[in-house]
Amino acid sequence: MKLSTSNLILCSVLLIGNIGCGSKPVDKARKPAPVIAAPITPPAAQPKEKQVYVYSGDRFRDPFVPAGQSSAYQADAVFDPQRATVKGIVFGGQQKGAVLNVGGTGTYFVRDGRIIDIMGKLIEGFTAKVLVNKVIVQSSDDSTYELKIKGSDEEGKPS
Repeated sequence: MKLSTSNLILCSVLLIGNIGCGSKPVDKARKPAPVIAAPITPPAAQPKEKQVYVYSGDRFRDPFVPAGQSSAYQADAVFDPQRATVKGIVFGGQQKGAVLNVGGTGTYFVRDGRIIDIMGKLIEGFTAKVLVNKVIVQSSDDSTYELKIKGSDEEGKPS
């Protein structure tokens, strides 16, 4: 086989080009080092403010009073256990509580044997004991009222 002059020149240039670049023979056993790219950091996000819910009973309707009834707070309202009905009983880890509704005068809470109104004012002259399905209210003149949850044995009538 005979090489033409132009083919011979072309091969010489390619051979000289490889040698002249100083390239090293590739070692097939050695793996190239992996290229680690710098992590892309997203722009700093503004921390969201945690919303805080504050219930102020003086401006919103009492959730235990049926819609349409007035629930305006009356500081001088008289607690009448004969007109009271039990709206709910709550049992916690160590505490028992109840919600009482007295038609026309508002909502009261029973906590630790005491009766308080929606603004936290203690109702003097009454104590209460919360049981599973009823609340027993005792007045300072030793009158006892047994208030049951509606739908149990009786219709929340005092005894």
